[in-house]
Amino acid sequence: MSARTRFLFVTGIGLGYVLGTRAGRDRYLQMKAKADELWHDPRTLKAREDAARYAREQAPVLRDAAIDAAEKTAHVVKDTAAKTAEVAGTLGKRTADAAVKTVDVTREAYEKSADATKHSAERTADAAKGVVHRVSDVAVDARGKVTASVEDAHKQWDTTTDELKERRDRAWRTAAESRDDALAALDDDEEN
Repeated sequence: MSARTRFLFVTGIGLGYVLGTRAGRDRYLQMKAKADELWHDPRTLKAREDAARYAREQAPVLRDAAIDAAEKTAHVVKDTAAKTAEVAGTLGKRTADAAVKTVDVTREAYEKSADATKHSAERTADAAKGVVHRVSDVAVDARGKVTASVEDAHKQWDTTTDELKERRDRAWRTAAESRDDALAALDDDEEN
């Protein structure tokens, strides 16, 4: 049974008792006085202070984890942009080289003869098709790398977010356990 469920159960029993008995109001006032006494008890104050201190100590850890995640994401995006620029530069150079070769082949063909020109034009068309295919392949490859990098960034972000949530939940559980331990110690003292 979780601490929350236990708390709700005990609260429900107490409320039923108070509302269901003739001496309910007197018992309610006694319970209220005891609750106030417990709330202001030095051990309870210490447990509350310990929980608050723990929460303050965990805040920088959570903040640092968030900053680390943001920095990692920024690096992934920067690396992706650099890779994309590199691929685009290579693609541009290949295209320029192919264009230069095409011009040279065309000029040579023009100078020879009509038959040589026809033959050169056919070779140029084939070279252009090859360039188109290479450019297409490079573009598809670049798109795949960018997509993979973005997916990696998303995964890293999700992992960091899950870690932060897990740390937050641990901090809350620790605070709740400290509170429950303090209340249990008070109940043990009351029984003795």
